Amino acid sequence: MTVTLGFDIEEFDFPLEKGRRIDLDTQLDVSYEGFDYILALLDSLKLKATFYTTANFALHRLEIVLRASAAGHEIASHDYYHGMETPDPAGSRRVLEELTGRAVIGYRAPRLAAISSAELSAAGFEYDSSINPTWIPGRYNNMFSPRDIYKKEGLVVYPTSVAWPLRVPLFWIALHVMPLSLYKILARTALHRDGHLNLYFHPWEFSDRLSDKTFGVPGYISGCSGSRLRVKFERLLRWLVERGCRFDTTGHYLGFNE
Repeated sequence: MTVTLGFDIEEFDFPLEKGRRIDLDTQLDVSYEGFDYILALLDSLKLKATFYTTANFALHRLEIVLRASAAGHEIASHDYYHGMETPDPAGSRRVLEELTGRAVIGYRAPRLAAISSAELSAAGFEYDSSINPTWIPGRYNNMFSPRDIYKKEGLVVYPTSVAWPLRVPLFWIALHVMPLSLYKILARTALHRDGHLNLYFHPWEFSDRLSDKTFGVPGYISGCSGSRLRVKFERLLRWLVERGCRFDTTGHYLGFNE
C-alpha cells in the first residue's frame, strides 16, 4: 500500500476569500513557516512527498523550493498564481523548470478548479491531481467522477482519496474537524479499496498564525491548526508508517521518471 502526500505550496490568500486584506509578504511568510516545518518532519521520518507549487511562490521564496527539490521531493505545478482567474499551466511549468532545473510533470489546479486535460497535456504535463471525487457544497460536485486512476486526452488523472463505500473526503479539512481515530478508519477503507492514499494539505495550515482574527479563518479550521495540527498530522504519518505503507512521490508512483 502506497501513500502519496501532496502539499499545495501557494500564497496564503484565504483571507482574501473572506474579504480581508493581507499583503503578499505575509501570505508568503505564513506558507513558508508551514513549509519549513513539513520539510523537517518529512526528513525526520525519511518520507518523500510532492509539492504542488505556484510559480509566484517559487519566484519569491525560491530557497525553500530548491531545498525541497534537493531533498528528493517532487516539485509539481499549482499554476502561476493561486488566485489567478485565468489559469496559466504552461507558464507555471516553464518558470518552475527554469528555477529548479528539473522536469515538472504534475499539476494540481488551485482550489481544484476544473481545467481541460487537453490543455494540460499540450502544456507538457503527464498527470493531473485536481479531481476530488466527492461533493463539496459551493465548490464542486464530483460524486460520479471515477475514483480510480484513469487516462483522459493523453493525461493520467490521479484523483485525491475518499473513503469507501461512502465518498467521505480525506482532504485537508477532514483532518481538522475529525477525531484522528475516525480519520484512520476512513483512510483504512480507502487503502483497502484503492491500494493507495492520495492525501493533500497546505503548509499554511501548520502555522500558528491562523488564530489571528484579522485573517478571518473559520474556527473549524483555526481551532485545530498550527501546533495542534502538527501533533495530529505526525501521529497520522507514524500510524501509516507502522502499518507498512510506502511513501512515494506522485510522479514516481504513477510510473514516470521525474
